[in-house]
This record gives sequence, structure tokens and C-alpha cells, in this order.
Amino acid sequence: MVGHVKEAFRLLSKSIIRVETPDINLEEEDPAMTREPDVMETEDGEQLRITFEEYKKISHMIIVHMRDFEEKTREQDQGALRKSDLLDWYISQIEDELDGEQEMIARKNIAEKVLERLIKVDNVLLEISGGDSPDSPFLVVHPNYIIE
Repeated sequence: MVGHVKEAFRLLSKSIIRVETPDINLEEEDPAMTREPDVMETEDGEQLRITFEEYKKISHMIIVHMRDFEEKTREQDQGALRKSDLLDWYISQIEDELDGEQEMIARKNIAEKVLERLIKVDNVLLEISGGDSPDSPFLVVHPNYIIE
């Protein structure tokens, strides 16, 4: 009977498919658009990449905060946050993890790229123009998006 158990274990471990998620390239433009190779590289010549888990963590934090804000301000008809306010909120949430100003700038840059990806690639966030600042549009979570 021990031989059968070992054989079953061997067969089962061979048949299990492991799915690995690739790193997220934050410098990547919309796949339908043509891209210039120099634009995608940082000053060091490296592309800005984060792990899929970190991308999900950042995006989940942002989306949950936006949904909470929308719920709290629903009666006031002010359910949208400015992009700059959202970035400032994110940095304030992780400031205990930051070692210095350079790391803060790097993390803010990553968060900004994550927001751009959520808007342009994943279509989770929607930009609403208006107000006095075209550089920092209002953002809302797509009404059909379900938080996992």
C-alpha cells in the first residue's frame, strides 16, 4: 500500500500546474499604441517593474480608500478624489515604511504609475475632468468593478 501512495503522490505532483504571475512593467504603454524605446527606460537604463503582488497591494489600498470616500461623501455629491490628493494619501499611509526622501520620491513615482495603469490599461479607475487643475483630474472607481 505504501508504494501506491508514493506513486499517487508522484503523479499528482507532476499533474499540478503552477501559475506564476509576471512582474508588472509600469513603463509599458497601451499595447495598441506604438512606443519609443527611449521613453520606457529610467535614467539607469532599467525599466520600472514591480511584482504582481505589490501591484495588487497598492491598487487594492487605493481602490478601497476611494470606495470608502465615495460612500462617506455620497450625500454631498462629492464622491471623487483628485489624483494628487490620492497620491498624497497613499504616501501618508506608507510613510512609516520609508527610509528617506529618495525612497518617498521613488514610491510616489511607482504609485503614480500604478494609477496610470489602473486608468489606461485595467480600466478600473475613471478620470473625470473638471475643476481648476487639469494636471490632477478627479478619479472614481468604475461602477462595475468588484473588489476581490
